[in-house]
Amino acid sequence: MSATLENEFLKIDFDEQTGAIKGLFNKKTQWHLIRQPALSRGIRLLVPTESNRNNKATHPFQQLSDLQKIGSDTCVLLWETITANHSGPLDIRVEMRVKLFGNTIEFIMTVHNQSPYPVEEVWGPCLGGIREPLGTRPIKALTVNQIAGLHEQVLGDGFHSWGYFGVDHPTTMTTFPGTNCQLPFMLLSHENQGLYLGMHGNGLDLVSFVNELVPGYANSCHAKVPKGDEIGGQPAGFVTSVAQLPFILPGEKRELSPILMGLYEGTWHRGIAFYRDWRKTWFAKKPQPKWLEEVDCWMTLQMNSSEGCCLYRYTDLPDMMRKAKADGAQALQLIGWAIGGQDGREPFQDTDELLGTREELKTAIAEIERMGIRVLLMCKFKWADQTDERFETQLLPHTLKDMHGNPTHFAGYGYQTLTQFLTGGSRRSGAGLCHSSAAYRKWALKEFDKIVDLKPSGILYDELSSDLLVCFDPTHGHPPGESHQKGTLKMAEEFYERARETHPDFLFAGEGVLDPIAQIFSVNYIRTSRGTWGGPHYTPAWKYMDSDMKFATCIIGYDDREMINQCLVQGHIINYEARNFKANTDEIPMTVAYGRKALRLRRRLWDYLWNGTYLDTVDARVECETKGAEILYAVFKNKRNGGKAYVLANQSETPAEVNLVTSNKCQNFTVYEMESDGTRTSEGSMTIPPRSLVVMVETPVPS
Repeated sequence: MSATLENEFLKIDFDEQTGAIKGLFNKKTQWHLIRQPALSRGIRLLVPTESNRNNKATHPFQQLSDLQKIGSDTCVLLWETITANHSGPLDIRVEMRVKLFGNTIEFIMTVHNQSPYPVEEVWGPCLGGIREPLGTRPIKALTVNQIAGLHEQVLGDGFHSWGYFGVDHPTTMTTFPGTNCQLPFMLLSHENQGLYLGMHGNGLDLVSFVNELVPGYANSCHAKVPKGDEIGGQPAGFVTSVAQLPFILPGEKRELSPILMGLYEGTWHRGIAFYRDWRKTWFAKKPQPKWLEEVDCWMTLQMNSSEGCCLYRYTDLPDMMRKAKADGAQALQLIGWAIGGQDGREPFQDTDELLGTREELKTAIAEIERMGIRVLLMCKFKWADQTDERFETQLLPHTLKDMHGNPTHFAGYGYQTLTQFLTGGSRRSGAGLCHSSAAYRKWALKEFDKIVDLKPSGILYDELSSDLLVCFDPTHGHPPGESHQKGTLKMAEEFYERARETHPDFLFAGEGVLDPIAQIFSVNYIRTSRGTWGGPHYTPAWKYMDSDMKFATCIIGYDDREMINQCLVQGHIINYEARNFKANTDEIPMTVAYGRKALRLRRRLWDYLWNGTYLDTVDARVECETKGAEILYAVFKNKRNGGKAYVLANQSETPAEVNLVTSNKCQNFTVYEMESDGTRTSEGSMTIPPRSLVVMVETPVPS
């Protein structure tokens, strides 16, 4: 038997015995998402005991006590007791309230734990047997990663499982707030439709999005998934689950963060709209410095590393930046300026006598700022270098602790010498630091004061997000298993208020900025070239979601025209990092020469390409008649006059013949080219020179 909720958009069926979701149907696209109902799943809990940490309460042992329908759009599922695989029945009451809102379904779970054991994990909703329709392309699981782009996992042949020895079935998992999941949702994208799964809570609670291939590969040699819905007499398909990690103590009752499931038609742009619309109800950006709006070109420079390379002295910086300013740099991100160099003796923010005196650095910053170049000092407060003699006395009490009471290890990084690249060589390692500890934040604020006293224009917090996620230290004043990033948000707020006491235009930029923290940290430092986090193609999902967010991406090549093009197409800050941020801009003259042209073109179209709304590829398509050409394009909407500019980059080494087709059928464009100060007209067809870029602006501009 099943209970059904439905409206004009969707239909969802629940098993009346177990509460499992037996069916999910998109009425608009006619997609039955659950292709193998024999794999349907209800809720799952992890309730560790003293002798068995893997004490799971799994389907089908959980029997519903009640299923109450409230009209056609709401139901309440109740489990009065939970039966775990090892401990048997437990006095744990779980209620799941399900309500339809148009093309979305909201799930709110409440757990009342009256057992003697903690409830660590709560899985739900779970979609067992989910699969693409037969004969179509596989589903793709999409999350937004550390560089604010889409991280993609194909739920088909080649499905890659992590840690096969630690799971029963091939499994992939992304966890918010982690490096592969900067925004708390996952999209299951299938051709021109999809499913949104998002946690709509009020903070930085831990949530994992899990995809399991059950029972397993058909052919493990080539990671082939079963073609049909059975294999070897067993049902086959994917089980997609949302798993929260609330760590509910005995005697505690907790309402978990709501989970929203949304069905959409179209590309990922439609899917991300569920999150964007909800975000508008709570996101409130702190006042940001006005000067940031005029800065679209940075330079990054490392002075020293943890191996003592000592590339420059503080007194060298003003002359270096005079050269960089001529090449277009408007800001300097300074790395390795503090004691111990980059990733050495963290998180202390003292100056380094190997590089000069504190007054010399302060004087250099003041001189550079007078040039009109903003100085951002890189820092990080997330981990402690245990080789510093102050680690034991000052920092050990503030370290993240695991369940066994041990500091959470942080491996550190390798710089310059082969010995440091070796694990167990000269690498500086240590432990994560708990931002949820008020005592640590108070300590860190004193170190932050050392930075503010140098009078830079801001900071760049390196690795603002990471996979150091939880802490169990009972002396830190937070619940066990607390999300570490909740403390990071508090630290950001405290830093912001302290800086504004004396520097109201102080900028907070960071690497891997999580969305709630983006209310304070308004610039995200990213790497979008191939072979890094960007993968074969970088998809700027966050920029599309929030056009006002600034992203600085690194340019490291010696003739890096394609990366410069990418910055213009995607609205990014150009960030020169010559010799992997160890040299000045004069070491990459070909890149900088092209960059000057790009910056000039962006200035000519400032209200479109910088102050305009970034629409990614929405409202346009580019038809390329040149075989094998790589075309990158995007649409910008002028906030003043409503007109649109279409930026088209030819990333190929031969000319490309293209035709621009817009949603409003515009056939009159003014064309701006990288190599020319003039303009010409076009009806939509263009020849783009190799490794170059054009901007096509609608004419006449809408009133």
